[in-house]
Amino acid sequence: MKHIHTDFIHISILDTKTVLVEAMDGVNINLAKSIYANQLIANEMPGDYGMIIDRKADYSIVPVDVYNVLNSFERLKAIALVVHNKKSYFPVTAEKKLYLGKLEIFQTVIQAHKWLEETLNKSI
Repeated sequence: MKHIHTDFIHISILDTKTVLVEAMDGVNINLAKSIYANQLIANEMPGDYGMIIDRKADYSIVPVDVYNVLNSFERLKAIALVVHNKKSYFPVTAEKKLYLGKLEIFQTVIQAHKWLEETLNKSI
């Protein structure tokens, strides 16, 4: 497993098709940070992949900017959001409208990883 750390996000490459991202407490993920992080990820992934976003930290995003960036990465096929409390996410209907690919909400990283594996295997 490979780890990439910046001053605002931790990235873990779990396998050739799955990346886990965790923002740090107190950061705001804007357009520039989203582009930077997603380019780091795309450079590490050999083909189509899915992303687990673990929202255990308290941080904010600029939703339209972040999802426009995520939508621009053609090899990113699905996103699994792991939420730990109701305050840690936008309404799921809004997130699903912003992301053009497959997006689901989970309570654990294990559930999210399993769903991504199944979803990515179906799309091959």
